[in-house]
Amino acid sequence: MNLKNFSPIYWSAPYQREVAARIIGINKNRVKVDKTLFYPSGGGQLSDLGLIVYQQQEIKVVGIEKRDDGNWLQIDSAGDSILEEGVEVLLQLDWDRRYSFMKSHSSQHLISHVLKRLFDIETLKANFDDERIDIEVSKNLSEAEILEILLESNRLINEGEEVISIIVDKDEYKRKYRDVARGKISNENIVRLIQLGAGEGYDLTCCGGVHVKNLSEIKGIFLDVFKGNSLKFFIDKHGIDSVNRERILMINLEEVTAKKGEKLVEMLINKLNEGKILQEGNLRLLKMIFSEIAYRSQEINSNKIVLLNLPEIDRQALQSAARELEKGFLIVVLGRNDILYFISTNEELSAKKINEIIIEKTGSKGGGNKGFAQVNVKNVENPLSLVKEVLTKLN
Repeated sequence: MNLKNFSPIYWSAPYQREVAARIIGINKNRVKVDKTLFYPSGGGQLSDLGLIVYQQQEIKVVGIEKRDDGNWLQIDSAGDSILEEGVEVLLQLDWDRRYSFMKSHSSQHLISHVLKRLFDIETLKANFDDERIDIEVSKNLSEAEILEILLESNRLINEGEEVISIIVDKDEYKRKYRDVARGKISNENIVRLIQLGAGEGYDLTCCGGVHVKNLSEIKGIFLDVFKGNSLKFFIDKHGIDSVNRERILMINLEEVTAKKGEKLVEMLINKLNEGKILQEGNLRLLKMIFSEIAYRSQEINSNKIVLLNLPEIDRQALQSAARELEKGFLIVVLGRNDILYFISTNEELSAKKINEIIIEKTGSKGGGNKGFAQVNVKNVENPLSLVKEVLTKLN
């Protein structure tokens, strides 16, 4: 039996950009089709987006909802009155988005592989979007270790190591792959594994995401920032552009300060230490606000909600202060750089779900999990009012 015939298109043919399909279910602004072209969100990867083309009309696919009975396409409300069960349609991917995720996801596997092989460090959590990777690992890293990781990762990219998709049933997986694969063990009936490289020292892990065929497609991995065990990287053109911008900034700083090399770094560190003192003050203030969170809440649709406008607060301060929060609240904070943060200690109210609604309504970029999520609302007027409106209408 050829298991590829039973696997989703985004596994067997990730480069396929469109497919003819039949609508087999409709539920308000959600439709189910008989072809699995679109990847649902999961494993740190956001869902595909795209179009349903029917009778020369284009209906936007704005998200994918994964249910027990399969994947449902969330469509723009304009398509409600157009589509009918049983009709043939054309599904079209937002290819630029898909391909950027393929490169990002493969880059994350590569970095995790190099971390494990060089320093026996595990990847605890990974998220990625448009040519960006955010990784949390099991140990703090030094500058020298980070440089070694980057050199080795980019060497493997330059050598053009293959990215091989392996699809097996659970019996073959247990017999042949379970004990040699890195990462979590799969309990699925059909298991998909990703192998980096075909020679000695290859990496193998269970993964249902989308990937490139060859690491050379990534072009390169570039460090953005790292702090302790938290690492952020750019890839491909985004990374090259970032490195060039950083170098121009350094040249400008050298000209303005008349300091080069170590003297410039020393001066910048002193300035950063001054900023750290201010950041610690912000954190103390935030903890004080959170300690009185019950007095600042309002009830919206039977949920305890706190809406805060704190333009000097960033993600790191929020995550530090949130560890001491009471249970049963959703806190929404408009913070630094027009980032809207959602922190939920209410098991029945997911930060990720609310965030996804805001993303769908505004077309902004963001992500997160049920406890903590964020979205850039730079071009959104009155984002806190929009959140309040969404919460009021939430079922």
